[in-house]
Amino acid sequence: MENIRIAVIAGTRETGSMLCRQLDELLGAYMTFYPYPVTDWHEGEEMDLVLFSSHILFTRHPPLHSGAKLTDVLIIKRTLTRAGWELIRKLPPGNRYLVVNDERDSVVETISLLYESGLRQVDLLPYYPGVPDIYDVSAAITPGEAHLIPDSVKETIDIGPRVVDVSTIVEILTRFNLLNHETRKLLDEYGERIVSLSQGLQQTMHRLIDAKNLFEETLNMVQDGVVTYDEGGSITFVNRTAEEIFGEPAPSWAGRTIGELFGGHGLDRALLDSPEELKDRLLTVGKQAVIVNNMRILGRGGHSESVLIFKIAQKVEELELKLRTQLRDKGHAAKFSFRDIVTSSEQMLRIIARARKMAESELSVLILGENGTGKELFAHSIHNHSPRASFPFIAVNCSALSENLLESELFGYEDGAFTGARRGGKPGLFEQAHRGTIFLDEIGDISPALQTRLLRVLQQKEIMKVGGTKVLPVDVRIIAATNRDLYQMVKEGRFREDLYYRLKVLHIEIPPLRERKADIPPLVRFFLERRGVDREPGPGFMAALACYEWPGNIRELENTIEYMMIMSEGEFSVEELPFAIEQPAGDAAPIGTVARPAPDARAVPAAYMEEGRLERAILELILKAQLAGRPAGRRNLIKLAESEGLLIAESQMRHWIGVLNRRGLVEVRIGRGGCRLTRKGYELLNSR
Repeated sequence: MENIRIAVIAGTRETGSMLCRQLDELLGAYMTFYPYPVTDWHEGEEMDLVLFSSHILFTRHPPLHSGAKLTDVLIIKRTLTRAGWELIRKLPPGNRYLVVNDERDSVVETISLLYESGLRQVDLLPYYPGVPDIYDVSAAITPGEAHLIPDSVKETIDIGPRVVDVSTIVEILTRFNLLNHETRKLLDEYGERIVSLSQGLQQTMHRLIDAKNLFEETLNMVQDGVVTYDEGGSITFVNRTAEEIFGEPAPSWAGRTIGELFGGHGLDRALLDSPEELKDRLLTVGKQAVIVNNMRILGRGGHSESVLIFKIAQKVEELELKLRTQLRDKGHAAKFSFRDIVTSSEQMLRIIARARKMAESELSVLILGENGTGKELFAHSIHNHSPRASFPFIAVNCSALSENLLESELFGYEDGAFTGARRGGKPGLFEQAHRGTIFLDEIGDISPALQTRLLRVLQQKEIMKVGGTKVLPVDVRIIAATNRDLYQMVKEGRFREDLYYRLKVLHIEIPPLRERKADIPPLVRFFLERRGVDREPGPGFMAALACYEWPGNIRELENTIEYMMIMSEGEFSVEELPFAIEQPAGDAAPIGTVARPAPDARAVPAAYMEEGRLERAILELILKAQLAGRPAGRRNLIKLAESEGLLIAESQMRHWIGVLNRRGLVEVRIGRGGCRLTRKGYELLNSR
C-alpha cells in the first residue's frame, strides 16, 4: 500500500503538532500527517490531502495555487473529550467564565463549541494574549492553555485540548476508500471518548458504514473475483477472490489504477477502453484461465463506476459438475445395472460380458432387438458400469414426440425461437446430459433432418439451439436402440449411412424370448417375488409358457403374470392364460388351449389405473357393446376389455357396475340384458 501523505495546517506549529498527534493515534496505520503553521505552508508540497484546523483559517488563507486539488482540501471539525465535558456540564447557572485560548479565532471557535455542546446556562467571555483584562471574573475555562489565564482569576477549569470530531475521521477514511469493518471498530471506540456534535449524522454514517461493510462482505463471499474502479480508472474495491487471482492483498491496490493492474499481468488495457462491454472474454491471469465480464454502472449526477468480474474457469467447470450431479440426483439417473438382468441363458450371459467391456469405452453403442427384450435395461447398465456413472443419464423415446418437439427437447431453444417458447429459452437434453450419457430409444423413427443434426453431435461434439447462432460444445456419450432393421433402412435411403456407422461403432443384439426360453422360469419367479407372491407355478403351467412364441417378449411375459395374479383364484391354470397355446408336435396330449383373443402385450391391469380413467373406460366399453348390438353383461364386458388391452377381474367389474349404477350413470337390467348407459352417462362421456 502506498503511503498516504496529509498536511495539517494550523495557526501555530503547536496546534498543528497537537492535531497531528491526535490523528496519528487513530489513523497512523493508514497514513502519515505533517504539521504546518499557515505561514510556512508551501503550496507546491505534494500531498494527498490538506487539512485546515478551522474554517476561519481556511477563509483567510485559501490554497489558491496548491499542487493539491481544491476537492482535496478538508476543514477539521473539532469537539471535546467526554472527560473535559464532565467538568463543565453542571456549572451553576448565571455565572460568568473567561474562555482562554492562544488567539482570537481559537477563542471564538471554543466558545461556539461550548455553546453548541449544550453549555448555555452560563456567560462565556473571550480572552487571549493581547486582550485588555477588563473583566471582573474569578473563574476561567481553557482547552489546555492554562498558562495564558490572567493572575486575577482564582478558579481554572482545564477541559483539555479540543479533539478532532468523528465526522472528520469518517470524511478522511472515505476519501481513501478505507471505511471497513476494522476502521468501523476504531470509530466506535473513538466515539466513546468524545462528545459528538452531530449524533444524527454519526448514526447515519454508522448505518452507511454498516451497509458498505455488508456489501463488501457479501462480495467477499462470492466465488467470482470483483474489482470496481471509477471514471478516472482508480481502483475502489477488490474482493478476496480477486486478491487470490492476482496474488496481491487488497491494501496494495490502494491508489492504483486499473491500467496498472492489467498491464502488470500482461492483459490488454485496450479491452477496457472499448465502447462495448466485455462479456465472457477468456483471458489468462498468471497460470489460470479466467472468464472476464466488464460492466458500467451509471450513478446519479452522471458519474459512473465500472465493475470487472473474473470467473475462474476451473471453478465454473466444478460448479457445472455439481449442478449436473444434482440434476442426476433429481431423476436423470440410470436405475439398473447388469445385476438386474435376470437370465440363465448362456447366450445372454455372453452378451452381458460384451456389454460390460463396451461400457468402459467412450464410443457410441447401438442396441438392437425386438420390443420388450430389455434394450433400455442394457442402456442403463452400460452407463452405470462406465466412467460416466456419476453424471446424468437421460433417456428419450424418439418415437413418442413429433419432429419439432423432439428437436427442441434434444437441442434446446433460444428466447423467442418459436410461438409458445418459454421466456429465456430452455437448455436441451444434450446440454443436461453433458459429461454423462443420453439414451435415444427408437432411433430408427427420427426424421432425416434430425438425423443430420444428430450426426453433427457425434462428429463435432457440439450443438446449436433452435433459433440460436452460437455453437455449444457438449461431452455426451450416445447409446441408441431400435427394433427396426437399420441396415435395410440405409439401403432403402430412409436412414443416413454415415449416421448408421457412427452409431454402430459398438453394437449388441438382444435375442427375443422365444430364442432363450430357458429364461422364462427365472423371469416368472422374479415377477412373482416382486409382487410379493411366494407360490411357485406348477410344471404344466411352465410348460405351457414355454410352448408360446412370446411376440411381445419379456414385456408380454410380465403382463401375462400380472393378468394371472388378478384372474386366478388359487393355482395358476393353463385355461386362464390370455392367449391360445398350440399343441407341440409329438405331444401325446394337448397342454391346453384357450380360445380368447390375445391382448396387447402392453395391456394394463385395472388395479394400476386411476379411478377416473377406469370409470371412463368401463362406460366406453358399455357404449361399444350397445352400438354393436351385443349384451353388456359382466363376462362380455371383461372379454371386450381384454381385446382393448385392459385386464379386469369379474369381481372388479361387478364392483364398478354397482358404483356406476348408484351414481345414475348406468341402469342394470335383470337377466342377460346386462347394463345400459343412462342419459347422465352419455352426457358424462360427451363432456370429457
